[in-house]
Amino acid sequence: MLSLLSAVAGTASAEIHGFALGAGTGVEVVMTESPYFPLKAQLRVFAQLVTEFPIAGPLGMGLSLGYHGVGPSAAAAGFVYRGHAGLDTGLHLFVRGLMTTGIVDLFGGVRSGVEANFDEYNLTQLLFFYPSLLVEPYLEFHFPPLGAHTFSLGLPVHWYFRKDLNVSPAIGLGLTWRWYPGQRGKPE
Repeated sequence: MLSLLSAVAGTASAEIHGFALGAGTGVEVVMTESPYFPLKAQLRVFAQLVTEFPIAGPLGMGLSLGYHGVGPSAAAAGFVYRGHAGLDTGLHLFVRGLMTTGIVDLFGGVRSGVEANFDEYNLTQLLFFYPSLLVEPYLEFHFPPLGAHTFSLGLPVHWYFRKDLNVSPAIGLGLTWRWYPGQRGKPE
């Protein structure tokens, strides 16, 4: 996918620049394992606000601020991983390029970055912090009649670094709306 983005970057550089404001939501499955108990799945839902800035060519940088909630695991085998919720903030780099044009313009991209998560366990006042890494390939759709708005479908993959757990990776599905305020038609 990166080679395809690199190939189209020179021919489509006018279509891939622009300051963007956005909002997104999604769901992930988090696989949780502690030193004392085996692996179990937990459901994570999230919503976030995003600001993105072009840097050079197809490369850009973004900032995010979000809210997330992680449900408790199933009680199978006589134990439960507790649910928690909180705020997250992140910094990411992305590469994005035009893949096709026509009735719908299709952009392909990958964003990668770091996040800081500030959570509280459900039904407690126990606060905790943990960092995470994010890699998210996505497809961004632009419908010309909608002006400077796009919608993207992404596959976020997180790795959460929690001191109390052996592993905590997650994979999910996300939907993001972006508005390019300086553009009238195609995002530039």
